[in-house]
Amino acid sequence: MLFLALLAAQLGVVLGLRARLLTRENLFLPLAVVSPAPLAAAALYVPALRSILETEPLDAVGIGLAAATGLIGFTAARLVRSAFHAQPRTTSISHG
Repeated sequence: MLFLALLAAQLGVVLGLRARLLTRENLFLPLAVVSPAPLAAAALYVPALRSILETEPLDAVGIGLAAATGLIGFTAARLVRSAFHAQPRTTSISHG
């Protein structure tokens, strides 16, 4: 479960640090974030990979906990980004 939880947390942080989640500026980012999911599933459920990587299949609770870890990573990255991201100043300049 640790394998999937770490993967989900890292991907959550990647998405959480983005200013806008889905933009046309980088079309490969959503693909890069989504593509590890089937690879992780293969590592957990394909018998040959399970024996090489020494992983065990997860039940629904384990998958839910790993998904929650991804959500926690996303939320933490959003909080850190908003706390340390400089807000643009709006000042009025009077010409007199």
